[in-house]
Amino acid sequence: VQIEQQRAIQEVQAALVIARRFPRDQNQAYQRIITACKRKSLAEQSMYAYPRKGANITGPSIRLAEMLAQNWGNIQAGTRELSQDQGYSEVEAYAWDLETNTRISKQFHVSHRRKAGDIYRELEDPRDIYEHVANMGARRLRACILQIIPGDIVEAAVRECEKTLASGGGEPIEDRIRKM
Repeated sequence: VQIEQQRAIQEVQAALVIARRFPRDQNQAYQRIITACKRKSLAEQSMYAYPRKGANITGPSIRLAEMLAQNWGNIQAGTRELSQDQGYSEVEAYAWDLETNTRISKQFHVSHRRKAGDIYRELEDPRDIYEHVANMGARRLRACILQIIPGDIVEAAVRECEKTLASGGGEPIEDRIRKM
């Protein structure tokens, strides 16, 4: 156990040192994000929408948030199941900007039951439980990542995805060159 703890501490320290040694170039990160948003496949998955009490709730999707974290750089983000007991899982979602040492985390419980209409159904199959917990974790992970990435960057990505969808989603020049 102590060896594992030391290894984990060293991994964190190494990640922080590397982030300080190789800081993000915000202009390059922004350009990578905008280029990624010109891909039709990402643009199509960039927003979520669901009805709630007569209104449509919309926002940036987990796929857009993941792309933002990857291209912004020096961010660790993920979910982990802390424990699983009879009928629920305790889960943590987190996003950590290694450069600014800003960390957002959310711990929550996920009941092993799913609501369909007005009826709750207990989940017993391990795969159903895993998928349900992963789905709930992805929602919290999205929130954590979107709190770490500057809001103007998120807004610019959403606008670029909307432009891509409106224009029919031509491929970025880099992708066309690669295919040639």
